Amino acid sequence: MSRQSLEAGALRGRCVGALLCLWLAASAAIPSWAQGESGPGSVREQLERARTISYTDHWQKAQAILDELAPRLDEFDLRDFASFHLQEARHLVLDDRSPEALERLRMLLDKPLEDDQRLRALQLAAHAGVVLRDYETAFDKLMAALEIEPRVDDPVAGISTFNMATHLFGRVGQHERAIDYGKEAVSRALRAADTSQECTARQRIASVYAWAEQPEESEAQYRLGIDACRSAGNELFVGALQAGLADLVRSQGRLAEAKTLAESAIATMEEAAYPLGVYEARLVLAATVHDLGLIDPEARAGFEEIADYFRTNGLWDQVARIELLQARVAEEHGESDSAAEHYRHHIEARDQFIDRDRAMRLAYLELEFDTRFKERQIDLLEENARLAQVEATTANEQRRLRTIILLLSIFVAVLLAFLLFNAFRGRRHFRHLSRHDALSGLANQGWFLERAGSMLVEAEREGASPYLVMADIDHFKKINDAFGHLYGDQVLGLVARRLRDAFGTGALIGRVGGEEFAILIVAHRLDPVIEGIKAFQEAPAESVRDGDPSVTLSFGIGRYRAGESLETLRKRTDAALYQAKREGRDRYVVSPEARDDADDSSALQPT
Repeated sequence: MSRQSLEAGALRGRCVGALLCLWLAASAAIPSWAQGESGPGSVREQLERARTISYTDHWQKAQAILDELAPRLDEFDLRDFASFHLQEARHLVLDDRSPEALERLRMLLDKPLEDDQRLRALQLAAHAGVVLRDYETAFDKLMAALEIEPRVDDPVAGISTFNMATHLFGRVGQHERAIDYGKEAVSRALRAADTSQECTARQRIASVYAWAEQPEESEAQYRLGIDACRSAGNELFVGALQAGLADLVRSQGRLAEAKTLAESAIATMEEAAYPLGVYEARLVLAATVHDLGLIDPEARAGFEEIADYFRTNGLWDQVARIELLQARVAEEHGESDSAAEHYRHHIEARDQFIDRDRAMRLAYLELEFDTRFKERQIDLLEENARLAQVEATTANEQRRLRTIILLLSIFVAVLLAFLLFNAFRGRRHFRHLSRHDALSGLANQGWFLERAGSMLVEAEREGASPYLVMADIDHFKKINDAFGHLYGDQVLGLVARRLRDAFGTGALIGRVGGEEFAILIVAHRLDPVIEGIKAFQEAPAESVRDGDPSVTLSFGIGRYRAGESLETLRKRTDAALYQAKREGRDRYVVSPEARDDADDSSALQPT
């Protein structure tokens, strides 16, 4: 098995997509600055040995060497100190501890590093930012790396930076810019006759050409990349490129070729022990088999396994795709209920993906705004300097120039203040829009799930067991049919306000579906949860218009068990909600595990 396969095995299940997982594995080409002479002293020699083992064998063996060196850190010079922490930061990312890695890299970047080590630190920080979905950090560190790259003597050292730029700018729709970076990465790899780097670079640019709807260029890069990866002995990347090419030719109607490529990709990545790539290739194969009209019960049996894998790893674009495929297959077989359920899951996954995609695009727009704003500041400062020089060389006009400079300075100060105010206000507005539902004002599904996950982790650390309440408006479809969707939107706003009044500011409340709401409450007993529901039910009758019937909700209550996922808790709570609806609506049902510690058994009965 190749060293890239070993690295990818360490990352499986923890990355946000195949391209990002493979980025860290692909960076396992020892940088040129790591291949120089070891220099005097056993510390330098041990650091070089640890670095070589990390890139050619397994990072945990290298970490053991670093652990032995750690007590002697105070003796290191700055370059050895930086080398030590760069290796540890990379290991932290591989060990799914990206927040710690990012803090370590920020500490390093505050020091006067040499340009080659600063470039490496920025590359790792940008990658950690993407893994953490901290796109502001990712773009910020990427732009800093692009700025410093020309000062590094080794041209190969910048290829990883250009590959990251190709991917990130491609993801936010800046295709021309991404392609330019991709071409530069390929060109440097060819000049260095480095087939391993060429393999990685062609994979990045092939994907961007596909996103930019340039299929001929994309196919050419995929095929050249496959040849380069085979030449480099990198079977893992061969499989990834075959999967991408299969999806491309499938979209062009070349189904037999797509099927052959997808099957080859699956076999290759199974051999390389890279499950994420295997599942993405299986998805391509499933779509191809459907297009060929070869769907059978055996093929359908694997669909849910594929969906569960992507859902577990948070790959919502892939979840949306497999759910849509299942919905269409169910329709073709006359299974209308199953088709409707899969369409619902497709929409939920698509919304999750859109939320994350929007966050990345907003981070890029904020960076572009900040960059242009700084350029404007520089232009204004340069103009001030020019005016000051004119004042010094034209003594006869000093008084008039002083007046001009004063007025210009006031104008600049007012302009800068105005631009800063709008920048801060715009940033807050964008962040609010990305986290809140427009109709209800509550947390949207993406933000609710993110905050709920953090709250569950914190609660488990403190020994608490939070309660999850799922609520659904009774007969909401009838309300829409009878009064129209505009009235239905007003009902959603009314319900949201009533829920906030009933549960107070201590609860996390979100709209997680069309007429479905979720409330997460950190409490040690069930009583406060029941009191919140009763407060909602017993509030004075309130409707959008006088004379309209009051709106009721059905509730399901579940309690978090230590170590379980939010998805598991939600499924159990949904079951209680559906029971409440079956028993007549306008009531609550408590799931069995939530009754265990309740002191007041009467509070557990539905209303």
